[in-house]
Amino acid sequence: MKRWQLALSALGLLLLVGAGALYATLRHLEVEQITDDAYMIRGLGGNVGVLRTDEGTVIVDTMTFPLQGRRIRERAEALTGQPVVLLINTHYHLDHTHGNPGFAPGVRVVATERTRTHLEELDGGFWSGDASAFLPNETFQGSREIPLGGKTIRVVHPGPGHTDGDLVALFVEDQTIHLGDLLFAGHYPNIDLKAGGTVRGWSATLDTVLALPFEHVIPGHGDLTDRDGVTRFQAFMGELAQVGAQAAATGASLKETLERTQLTTDAGFEELRVIVPIGLDRDFVISRAWAEATSDGAR
Repeated sequence: MKRWQLALSALGLLLLVGAGALYATLRHLEVEQITDDAYMIRGLGGNVGVLRTDEGTVIVDTMTFPLQGRRIRERAEALTGQPVVLLINTHYHLDHTHGNPGFAPGVRVVATERTRTHLEELDGGFWSGDASAFLPNETFQGSREIPLGGKTIRVVHPGPGHTDGDLVALFVEDQTIHLGDLLFAGHYPNIDLKAGGTVRGWSATLDTVLALPFEHVIPGHGDLTDRDGVTRFQAFMGELAQVGAQAAATGASLKETLERTQLTTDAGFEELRVIVPIGLDRDFVISRAWAEATSDGAR
């Protein structure tokens, strides 16, 4: 979370320009229609999935600030003509959850049990007071199906990767899946070892994802993609796991590992920016692979 906290401090740069610029940045949303009833919304934070049903609108992830949550709600309801009745949080990080309080009181909020625990234990300062009403109020392990207004939303905890609580949300009839931060499309990922994230287990988790029936893929960050986008990222995570295993087998130091590693599956990857670069780069992911493999992940 330290890197996301650093990213948020970068918002202070906007204050040099003025409060108006900050407000405009937080309100700015880009909408991409995927099917007749499914959309992706991009802005300052994780990508948002939107699904129209005959009984209301489903939102997957809510970005970084309550103001953004209110804006997402307004935009989604204008797109679908239906009120938001269900929020799904793919994992606990603030750029995917802190928009929750921008929605209507009493809204259903679904997440894994591990995500609820992480929100309370690793991000409890935000979720005190009024915000506590927007913590996940329906949690699960494994998978469950949510029938709603002629649609089926299948939420699955496929295994650890980005954290140990990540879920994916499949809009079954629309063949569209939101992978949260199990997929950074065209970017180096965050691997949250403190919250049970794992380099060496990520590829197997994506095997479980790829067994699901979908065509369109909403990543946690990056452009809308497809099954090939998932398999390309899986190949990268597999190579990264090998880097860690080799370092552990040879006793290589972090410095040696960084100097010797030549990745071949990250062509075109860019460092993620949240106004400014936030340190999710090649050296970061190699460092996380080394830390996990050499049992240094707690440092």
